[in-house]
Amino acid sequence: MTSWTTLADGLAQELAGLPAGAIVTIVESRPDRTARFAQFVQSEDALAAELVDDDALDVPLRAGDSGTTVIRALGWHERDRYHENWWLELPWPATSADYRRLADMVVRGFGEGFGLPGPDTFVYDAWNERTGNSPIELPLLGLRQEG
Repeated sequence: MTSWTTLADGLAQELAGLPAGAIVTIVESRPDRTARFAQFVQSEDALAAELVDDDALDVPLRAGDSGTTVIRALGWHERDRYHENWWLELPWPATSADYRRLADMVVRGFGEGFGLPGPDTFVYDAWNERTGNSPIELPLLGLRQEG
């Protein structure tokens, strides 16, 4: 059983080691089509991160006004004409403190923004698009890899 703290600790460490071309998704394992997720894309000069926006979710899954206020206060940038979801970009290389802050923003967004009790329903997928979409294992997340 993984806690939000365990996920945040592992996520900060795993993000710091991503190679250029890496794409990581952390998503609820749900039988329907919509699910809450975070996504990360590592390039040569930045790590782009997204947290799902309410418009991509069925109404019962949304953060709502109070959750949106929390997500905004955590430091996520609101969607705009270039981003469909909440977003943040870290220049590369980033500091360990920056990775930790981003990991905390993700888990607090899920926990406090969306009101989820823990990450037990989450899975991850990770691959490197520059190496033929070869899978990347991220064991420190404490989540099951699915993809």
